[in-house]
Amino acid sequence: MEFRPECGRCHTALPDDQPAYLCANECTFCPGCVRQLKFQCPNCDGELVRRPRRSAAGSSTVVPSPAPDPRVTVRRATPQDLDAVTSLFDAYRVFYGQTSDPPSARRFLADRLAHDESVIFLAEDVGAPVGFLQLYPTFTSISLGPIYVLNDLFVTADHRRTGVGALLLATACAHGRQKGAHYLELSTAVDNRAQHLYEASGWIPDREFLHYELPLRSRP
Repeated sequence: MEFRPECGRCHTALPDDQPAYLCANECTFCPGCVRQLKFQCPNCDGELVRRPRRSAAGSSTVVPSPAPDPRVTVRRATPQDLDAVTSLFDAYRVFYGQTSDPPSARRFLADRLAHDESVIFLAEDVGAPVGFLQLYPTFTSISLGPIYVLNDLFVTADHRRTGVGALLLATACAHGRQKGAHYLELSTAVDNRAQHLYEASGWIPDREFLHYELPLRSRP
C-alpha cells in the first residue's frame, strides 16, 4: 500500500502517523475533506475508509480491539432499566470527579428517557450491568441532517480491555446508520486513554476546529 504524502483534494500534508482516508484505488484525503465528500471518493465513487497506521518497521498495521466475551450483550435501555443504568451512570460521574448522587442521577436519566432526549445502550454480562453508552440527538446545519453526540461511555473496571467498550461503540454506530445520521461526534480529555479505543473503532481526531464552551453556571 502506498502512503501518499498529501490530501488529493486540498493538498494538506498527511504524515504517516496522522489520520487519513483512502479508497480502493488509494486516492487519499484528509479527514476534513472526507467529511465534505461524505466518505465517497470523487474520482471513482468508492467508499473512503480509514487508512491504517504504518508501524515503526514501515509496514501498515491495525491494532484490533479484543473480541468481546460472548456472554456480554448490548441492548437499548428502557425506563425499566433505570436502576441498572443509574448505578453505572453514578459511577461514571464519580470517575469524573463528581460526588456520588444516585437519586439525582436517576432523575436525570428518567427525564432523558421520558422525553426521548437521549439513546442509552446497556452492556450486560449474563444479566449483570457492566457498561453503558449515551447518545444525544442533534443536527448539523452544514450537512442539513441529524447527528448524534456520544456524551457518555463507561465500562466497569473489571470489564475494561475486554472488548465491551468497542462493542458499545459498534452498537452506537449501527444505531446512527439505521437512523440516517450523518455522523457521530464526541469530545474527550487529551489524556484520556480511551482515545486508543476510539481510533481503533474508526473515530477521527479533529485537528481542524477548536472546541469552546461558555460556562453559564458554576460547576458542581
